[in-house]
Amino acid sequence: MAESVKKIAKDIMKTEVVKVGPETPVNEVARLMLACDISGFPVVDDQGKVLGVVTELDLMRNQIAPNEPSIWSTIWGMDAERMKKYQDARRKYMAKTAGEVMTSPALTVDVSESLERVANIMFNKQIKRLFVTDGDKLAGVISRSAFTKLMLEMEK
Repeated sequence: MAESVKKIAKDIMKTEVVKVGPETPVNEVARLMLACDISGFPVVDDQGKVLGVVTELDLMRNQIAPNEPSIWSTIWGMDAERMKKYQDARRKYMAKTAGEVMTSPALTVDVSESLERVANIMFNKQIKRLFVTDGDKLAGVISRSAFTKLMLEMEK
C-alpha cells in the first residue's frame, strides 16, 4: 500500500451512495438491499448527517428474538456488557424503522483521511464499508472492493 498512502479517502470513495432515512420502514430497507445488491446503508437525517448504519446483520437481528437472561443472571445481576448486548439485541428485534434497527454511531472518516488510516480502520474493525463525510455531511462511501481496484490500478 506504499503508493496508495499518498491518496486520501476522497480519491477512491464512491459519491453515489444509496441511503435511507431514520423513518424508513425495516421491510423497505430489506427490499432496497436486495434490489441494489448492497449489504448496508447509511441512515442519514434531512441535512445529510450520518446517524448510523443498517446492515444485513441488523436485519437478521430484527428477525431473531434475543435469548432472555437466565433467572440466575436476573437474581445475581448481569454484568454491564452482557446487559448492554441484550438490550441492543432486544431493541433491534422490536424495531420497525431504520432508525430503530441501525447500529449507531456509524464509523466515518473525513474526505481528507489517508487511505492507510481508512484501510486500518476497515481491517481492524472488520467492516465492509466506511462512510466518508465532509464536515458532518455524507460525501461518499469506501468499500473493500475499492482497495482491490486500487491494487490493480497500481500494477499498471
